[in-house]
Amino acid sequence: MLISLHVFCAFLSLGLLLLRGMMQLNGKNWRAVKLLKILPHLSDTLLIISGSAILYLFPVGLEPWLIAKFALLILYIIFAAKFFSKKASQPKNIFFTLSLLSLIGAISIAYFH
Repeated sequence: MLISLHVFCAFLSLGLLLLRGMMQLNGKNWRAVKLLKILPHLSDTLLIISGSAILYLFPVGLEPWLIAKFALLILYIIFAAKFFSKKASQPKNIFFTLSLLSLIGAISIAYFH
């Protein structure tokens, strides 16, 4: 059940990133939708908590694939924060692309490993 929650949260995070990113790129105010302000943080938090619990229950050590997955998740957070920042007068589309690629890369590593 824990692994199912982790997988669900990963794909929910991906879907929410795509939805909010497309809305922002099209000039729509996704921040006006309360659920779109709360749900991504909840999903990402559950993703981290469930991943940590999986590591605790099934210790695998710091394998190279796991380090790469952690690095990609950190990059996803950084790039998404830069893209969705209210401070940016004009969000840079490259940050959306990089955050999307980072999250897809982390999911792919987990799936194919």
